[in-house]
Amino acid sequence: MTGMLRIDGSFLDRMMESALAKGVTFADVRAESCLSEGAYAENGDIKSLFRGAGSCIGVRALAGGTWGFASSDISTGRELRSTAAQCLERAVSSARAASRCPPVELAPVRPVRADIPYTRRTGATTEDLQELCTRLTGLMKGVPGVVMATSSVALTEAVRHFSSTEGSNIREEVFHVGGWLFSSASAGGGAGASASQSVYRPWGARGGWEFVRELGPEETAVDVARTASELASKAVAPETRVTTVVTRPCYNSLLVHEIVGHPCEADRVLGGESAWAGRSWWTEKVGKRVGSRLVNAVSDARPILKHRGCYGTYPYDDEGVPSGRVVHIEDGVLREFLNGRQSAALLGVRPNGGMRSISAGLLPLVRMSNTYFEPDPEGPRSLEEMIEDVRDGVLLGHQSIPSIDSRRYRWQINAYDGWEIRKGELSRRLKNLALIGNTREYFGSIFRVGGPATFRLYPIPNCGKGDPMQIQRVTNGGPLMAGKAKVVGVG
Repeated sequence: MTGMLRIDGSFLDRMMESALAKGVTFADVRAESCLSEGAYAENGDIKSLFRGAGSCIGVRALAGGTWGFASSDISTGRELRSTAAQCLERAVSSARAASRCPPVELAPVRPVRADIPYTRRTGATTEDLQELCTRLTGLMKGVPGVVMATSSVALTEAVRHFSSTEGSNIREEVFHVGGWLFSSASAGGGAGASASQSVYRPWGARGGWEFVRELGPEETAVDVARTASELASKAVAPETRVTTVVTRPCYNSLLVHEIVGHPCEADRVLGGESAWAGRSWWTEKVGKRVGSRLVNAVSDARPILKHRGCYGTYPYDDEGVPSGRVVHIEDGVLREFLNGRQSAALLGVRPNGGMRSISAGLLPLVRMSNTYFEPDPEGPRSLEEMIEDVRDGVLLGHQSIPSIDSRRYRWQINAYDGWEIRKGELSRRLKNLALIGNTREYFGSIFRVGGPATFRLYPIPNCGKGDPMQIQRVTNGGPLMAGKAKVVGVG
């Protein structure tokens, strides 16, 4: 990994020995070095290129029953030892200064020692990034009606280290590849048509350049452009009404993200995180029914074939806890939350690997991973089967913007596109529509869930949480789903 700072894992172990000598109850250190390169293009022309490298270190220390944290960027290898020592000293000092707070307890975990290389990594040249970026915008601009097409493509590689006073030492190589696509189309106005329509869509994977061929961003680019063009020229806004709603996996990606993933993060449930609609109405609801028996939802970060390339896939979280399958809702009943070691101790449950940060220089938070609705093994195998007996309803397509209350109970989730359903078939094309509802009523109305053939996952590269804000990569989705809700037009 040329251009990145080499960090010696054995040095981090010795650093943790020094922490114990200072009398801490517990400490851990995370260090990372990363390199990122990307390109941005408009209408087939490169507008900007970027390349950057950086390294940082962060130390948590539990002393006097309270957390302390300190972090710093690292410019050169010579700085590592002195900077690490300073961070440790500051973390311990800040913990002791706050020792009047209630004492922190951590749920026990088994120490892990692992070296996890990324064996399939494929790099890319600056020319590769430029060529793909310009090609994607060229494909979009070639669709009739498109007046603006932009794209960003980036490849990031990183080496991450974790060491703790309990004996854990984990080194992992991580790659991310992806970007976003944007098209704006114009139809010149007229009855039933808007002057313009824009569509945005991210794409990407946790992996190297080899995923570009597998993901097929070219196909996605053309679909984004055609959708914008068709919405500008052919689609109409829906009438406001309560009706049968069928949601596609691309819509469910934002729905499950906002009304399952975030309110199932234990720090929100416990009231320790309240920024950015940070509370949860599911406090004290474990074991109680929150939806119909067809509603099942999980967060599953395990590196299994189903999750290959998903942003939310990882072997260990940022506390060295193995990732796993966390069942949030089972047959309509709320079961468990994502947690970290501290929140697990407060809830009296086992840690399940939910702590992540976007940088070693920031504190890890409880974050969703691959969070999705699960399919019904006996459910419809296609959209045609899903809607064949729907006499009147709406099909929602790609998600756009969420709006949600502070407890994540009442919400509005928008979609760029949709279709009316008439007598079991798709009818008029719709645009700029949204569902409005509350989770209890909507989940209680779910009467049909698609089978495994309708299941799909989508990358979300911009999940925000915390103060200061941390933008995390996650993956969300599910199968086709059908229920009752209020549909409105939003533009």
